[in-house]
Amino acid sequence: MPILDVAIGLSLYYLLLGLICTTLGEMLASAFDTRSVFLERGIDRLLGNDSELKKKLLQHPLIRTLSEKDGRLPSYIPSMGFATALLDVLSGAGQAHTDVNAVLEGAKANPALHGVIATLADSAKQRGVELKTEVAEWFDHGMDRVSGWYKRSAQRKALMLAAVVTLALNANTISVGTILWTNPTVRAAVVEEARVRAAQAAPGELPLVEYLDSSDATASTPTSLGVSAEPVLSNNERASLGKLGGWSGEFFENSVGWWVRHLLGWIVTILAASLGAPFWFDTLKRFVNIRNAGKKPVKAGDQAGQPAEA
Repeated sequence: MPILDVAIGLSLYYLLLGLICTTLGEMLASAFDTRSVFLERGIDRLLGNDSELKKKLLQHPLIRTLSEKDGRLPSYIPSMGFATALLDVLSGAGQAHTDVNAVLEGAKANPALHGVIATLADSAKQRGVELKTEVAEWFDHGMDRVSGWYKRSAQRKALMLAAVVTLALNANTISVGTILWTNPTVRAAVVEEARVRAAQAAPGELPLVEYLDSSDATASTPTSLGVSAEPVLSNNERASLGKLGGWSGEFFENSVGWWVRHLLGWIVTILAASLGAPFWFDTLKRFVNIRNAGKKPVKAGDQAGQPAEA
C-alpha cells in the first residue's frame, strides 16, 4: 500500500513539524506573557479602561494569588472569582459584595460600568439568582471574545513559525513525498515510527492553571508554559526528519525548475505545519487505523511464520 504509506509518512512529517512549531509558540507565549496580555486587554474592555479600578482588582486576594508576579494579571481567572473580586471592590470596605445597593453606589464613578452592573442586577433579580452569577456570565462572554482575539493572533504566529521552521529544515513536501515514494526502506521506517507516535497520547496545549480545589477560586496556581522535561521529538523521530529533509548536500541552484519545485514544496509545508500538531495527530491516527484494518488477522491455531488460510 505505497500510497497509504506515503500519506502516513507525510502526516507524521507534518505532525513533527507542528510539534516543533507548537513548542516554539508556547515558549514565546510564556516569555512574553501573551495570555496575560490578552486577558488584560479583555478586562480593560469590560471595565471601560478604568485603570484605577483595574489596579484595585489586581490587588484583590482572589486575583493576586493567581498571578506569578505582583501587579500583573495571571493567564487565567475563574469567572466566579472575578465576579466576587469585582463586586467586593465596588461595594467598598466594610460592605459585603452581596450588597447590591453598595455595589451600584461604588460603580457610579464609572458611568459605563454602572450601566452594565445595573442591567445585570435587574437581570439577576428577575432570574432569582445572585448578582455575582450574572457578573460571572458577563465575564465569560467577554472572555469568549478574548479567546477569539488570542486564537487569531496564535494562527498568525503559527504561520510565521511554520515558515521559519520549514526554511530552517528545508522541509520541502515535494522532496519528502518523492523520497517516501521511491525509497521503500525509508518509507517502512517512517511508517513504523508513525505507529509508535499514533499509540501515544494526543498532543495538546498545556493547562493554564491547575486546580487544587475546584470549589475554591484561590486554590489554583498558574502553570508555566513551554517548559517540559520530556523532549519534543524522540531520537528516532529526529532521525526521520533528517532522512526526509535538511540542507545537507543540497545547495541553491540558479534555475527556474529548482525554485518552482522548492517554493511550491515550502509553501505546502508551511500551510500544513501551521494547522497544528493536534490536527495532524488525528489525521495520522486515521491513516494508521485504516492500514491496520487492512491487515488479514491470523487465525487461532496458525503457527508462527505460517500464513493464515484464505
